[in-house]
Amino acid sequence: MDLMHHLKTFVCLAEKGTMAEAMYGLLYAQPTISSHIANLESYYKCSLLVYRYKQYVLTEEGQALYDYARKILTMALEAETAIAEFKEAGRGTFSLGASTNIGIYLLPEVLGSFRSLYPGLRVTVTVARTHEIQKKVEDYKLNLGIVEADVSADCSLKVDVFKREPLVLIVSPTHPLAQRGQVSVEELIQQPFVVGESGSGTRRALERQIGGIMNTINISLELGSTEGVKKAVENSLGVSIIVASAISRELAAGTLVAVAIEGFAPYKEYKLIYPQDKYLTAGTRKFLAHMRSLYSASII
Repeated sequence: MDLMHHLKTFVCLAEKGTMAEAMYGLLYAQPTISSHIANLESYYKCSLLVYRYKQYVLTEEGQALYDYARKILTMALEAETAIAEFKEAGRGTFSLGASTNIGIYLLPEVLGSFRSLYPGLRVTVTVARTHEIQKKVEDYKLNLGIVEADVSADCSLKVDVFKREPLVLIVSPTHPLAQRGQVSVEELIQQPFVVGESGSGTRRALERQIGGIMNTINISLELGSTEGVKKAVENSLGVSIIVASAISRELAAGTLVAVAIEGFAPYKEYKLIYPQDKYLTAGTRKFLAHMRSLYSASII
């Protein structure tokens, strides 16, 4: 039995759900697909898929095999890529995930300098929330993640903090605080705040660094994106605390003003995450080395 081909058939049928879609995806005839599944069920001595409501559904044993099969097939593909990279120096591919703010404000510049060094390397990028990136790296769907929120304590990933990004209090140029060099925490909590969504990296960093004060601030508006927060502050809907790299253009243009917080210098940590027990492709290793060269004076 060709186990790899059989597992590929099994994974495809489990994901597509119907024989017709699996036939289209695999370019196999129905008897071939049925034979592969039957061989696997005979080999493992259990039922892996059942047909219900015109769909193939995984059994409990099938779900367990599916999880392993996905990883096996991914690692087999990566092995082929790794061997190919040895044959053609400076070429290859790797997949990178980034949480939203990093993907928007930090990653383009990093990728620009990386591309100039390795023009033959192809990078695919996924931008999503931290927990989604973590899950994709754990499932071997991404080679590497760059995230800003906390990573689950019980995860199996290697976590490297490579940068501490300052968080800055921003106000509209017409706000009374715009003329002040700094503001006390006591004054600050009286201001109407525009904040990002609950659970965001910035919110969680502030909660960790100033504790109970976060429960006393006057939240006047909660928005789902950094760009939305900036626009709200520009239009005098409140003040906010935001990552410094996100406001460089607005500060230069004078549409926002940064104000220091007396006795308080908040920050957010940026982290690289990747599997500890998995081969890293040449492209991934080169990107990690590039990040270390860029932020050698920081934390990494």
